[in-house]
Amino acid sequence: MKPAVRIPLLVVLCLLVVGLAVTLKRCQTPTLPESQCSLVYQHYAHLPGIEATFVKGYPLNDTIPIDVTLLQATTDSAWQRLRADFGDLSRIQENGEMASAISCRFSPKKDYSLPMDTSCLLNNDFVSFSFNEHIVGVFHLDNQCQCSACLYWHFNAMVNNSTLSNIDSHE
Repeated sequence: MKPAVRIPLLVVLCLLVVGLAVTLKRCQTPTLPESQCSLVYQHYAHLPGIEATFVKGYPLNDTIPIDVTLLQATTDSAWQRLRADFGDLSRIQENGEMASAISCRFSPKKDYSLPMDTSCLLNNDFVSFSFNEHIVGVFHLDNQCQCSACLYWHFNAMVNNSTLSNIDSHE
């Protein structure tokens, strides 16, 4: 091959390799060290039968991000454990209409199986349950704006029949 052809060919090849590398890097899902994830994630991440996911800064709307921990049970025994750890949900699940929907409530950050802490809303996290998918979602509240946006997001999800698994696949 002549040198006049070889140099442009090498330049084009290098540009293709760099372009491919940049594209692959952008498509890669960023991961956080476990120490930067929620305590709920850290507790359930290594338990058999539970797939734990932590989403940092999930956009509830255009301006309000929130950290979310998703716990999906992959076995019946893991689902029973999540039900026990997050309060007995049998009353809700037995109702046929509610079983297909998302159910949600506020629960104290210190123990998600207890009723809502009424002394201060920010002492709670927003916990959501998807019975069809066997997912528990914990929306970690830091301020009043997140509380309002979280309620609006959940009502919108219920109306549009969205699922908690959509959070895991957000871009």
